[in-house]
Amino acid sequence: MMTFDEMRADFIIRRKGSLALPMTGMIVYSAAALLSVLVDSRFHNLVLTLCFWSIMPVAVVIGRARGEDMSAPRENPLLRLSAMARIMALATWAIHIPIWIYAPALFPISVGIGFALHWVVFSWTIGHPLGLVHLGMRIVLVLAAWHICPSNRMGAVSVGIALAYAISWFQLSRIDWRSRLGLSFDPLRP
Repeated sequence: MMTFDEMRADFIIRRKGSLALPMTGMIVYSAAALLSVLVDSRFHNLVLTLCFWSIMPVAVVIGRARGEDMSAPRENPLLRLSAMARIMALATWAIHIPIWIYAPALFPISVGIGFALHWVVFSWTIGHPLGLVHLGMRIVLVLAAWHICPSNRMGAVSVGIALAYAISWFQLSRIDWRSRLGLSFDPLRP
């Protein structure tokens, strides 16, 4: 049985620092922002939905290319917790759908903030405030973008989310896991 610190180190090593998560967000939400300029505004919420649901397949491709282990082995419950946190965030679609139907202008806000909730669990799992910072950035950037750009709210919100992911990717890639975890090797290098 692993200690909690060993589980945390195992999580970070298996996930190679979890860089596929923010890389995917940058790609998908940049695509949504670009599509918002090319697609009629009547279809913006549909575009945002399609982009959102492409996150997992894109993350799997990026994760595999990076050599990240996205399984949830029994010996490390933190990996299962990570999957459960994403399921928790996906459950917010029970809120997004009625918003899309009854208050469609608010849809980019609910989607933009709702899926960031799993970053709180991620933050706790890696023992670093980065996930809390990401959630805070998402809230501020999504709300600001939505208010500042009423002519293309979905595009502006998507730019805000892509920016939050880019900042989180930069921060995550700069964490010195070797010294933070007390390892004799760099867990992110082959």
